[in-house]
Amino acid sequence: MIPGSSSARPAGRAAPSMSWRRASFVVSWPALALAAALACTSAPAQKRENSFGKSRPGGTLLKGAELRDCLARQDRIRAATDDTTRQQAKLNADRAEIDRLGTALKEQAETLDRKNADAVAAYNTQVETRDKLIDSYQGAVPVFNAKVEALKTEQTAFSKSCEGRRYDEDMAAEIRKGK
Repeated sequence: MIPGSSSARPAGRAAPSMSWRRASFVVSWPALALAAALACTSAPAQKRENSFGKSRPGGTLLKGAELRDCLARQDRIRAATDDTTRQQAKLNADRAEIDRLGTALKEQAETLDRKNADAVAAYNTQVETRDKLIDSYQGAVPVFNAKVEALKTEQTAFSKSCEGRRYDEDMAAEIRKGK
């Protein structure tokens, strides 16, 4: 019986074959089964994509070996950049020390008592220290320049093969984990 209705049936109407509660259960069971089936067969999750720099729309994703190579190059570039930055700071500090010692020695030379052997020996020791620092600096500069050129070469190779290329983030995470 439907709540709020009278118990009397209108004339000429047959009794329903099922109660309204049972009929709603029968109707909702197929809907529930359909919803469950759709939930299980939903489309697979989309791949999370990223790119090295700005990517071209519609470009293909990097394959495993290509992505592994690009990630390795990116790591080498970061390490080399950090190393050259530290070396450049050291070279700049050495250059500043050479300039400071040069200025100090120039001032000392003006007031140096050339007849005092101890003063001349101390001055010569400072000159030798500065000369050793200059030799060290001049030896380090070509090595530093070679590292900078190697870094530029690596950056150029990365730009040609990886820059603007898209890749799957999940695959990149697996490669970084060592899989």
